[in-house]
Amino acid sequence: MTPEFITIAEKVYPNQIAHFKQLITTNQLSHLYLFVGPSQPEKLAFSRYLAWLITGADARHAIRIEADDHPDVKITQPSLPKSGTGTKRTWKVDQIRALKPEFVTVAQESQRKVFVFDAVETLQAESGNALLKFIEEPAGPQLMIMLAENLNDVLPTIRSRAQIVQLLPEVALTTNTEADDQWRKTMQPVLFKWFELMMQRRIEAFVYVQSQLVDALKEATHQRLFLTWLHELSRDTVVYGQIPDERLHFPTLVGLYKTLAQHYRPDQLVRASDVIFADDRLSQTNVSLQTRFEKIVLEIAMALGE
Repeated sequence: MTPEFITIAEKVYPNQIAHFKQLITTNQLSHLYLFVGPSQPEKLAFSRYLAWLITGADARHAIRIEADDHPDVKITQPSLPKSGTGTKRTWKVDQIRALKPEFVTVAQESQRKVFVFDAVETLQAESGNALLKFIEEPAGPQLMIMLAENLNDVLPTIRSRAQIVQLLPEVALTTNTEADDQWRKTMQPVLFKWFELMMQRRIEAFVYVQSQLVDALKEATHQRLFLTWLHELSRDTVVYGQIPDERLHFPTLVGLYKTLAQHYRPDQLVRASDVIFADDRLSQTNVSLQTRFEKIVLEIAMALGE
């Protein structure tokens, strides 16, 4: 049976997989990546996939990576509170220092060791500095992958040293019925208009949430697809002008992207994008969809107004 991480990564990130395969083949892989985007389980699956490519893309390595039992692959998450209560994970400096034996030994079965650090936005200064020491003094060839949902929450010292990749889902959810196809054709223009109103900081964007979005997004599959489109739109605004137009998710909107690039600084567009990515956390709570969308409208206006 194919391990789940392979199935997920190949379905959700086909273009990124092709890109990183090329980097590995041409020996152009960086030693430190910061993957930013929604869906923590999917980012972890993609990270395991890269580790699998590096250790040797065969069934034996895949099974061991899936079981977190590969000597050259270390996947670590921040710690839960010591009190035993609460679910908020944070990186502790002792947890980083405890990894020293892994950092100071070379790969046993592969060309390089692979380290994956989840939720690095919870790194504080002390734990971040402890990690940087190992990053800057590797014992041998290594690949370090750091995962985050919001780029602005990551320590500047980490951001400045890493190659940042906006890791967004590349495929839309598949639908089979004519009703779903019609929904897609109807809702995509609605999304484009809402996004344009938000990025223009117009009050009508609030009205749109109640009048056009909430009733149309009652099904969970529709919500996920709508949010995937929103992530793709946000990503396009950030990378517009840096990649060929045909590689944009929505190349028909280049006129909008050009206008936004003329009106806002790159850091403003990145902050607006981070607002959208941060909604992935709220999607795991009981906060209503209307409240979440209205929060996005407000915080985008604040991000672009500075």
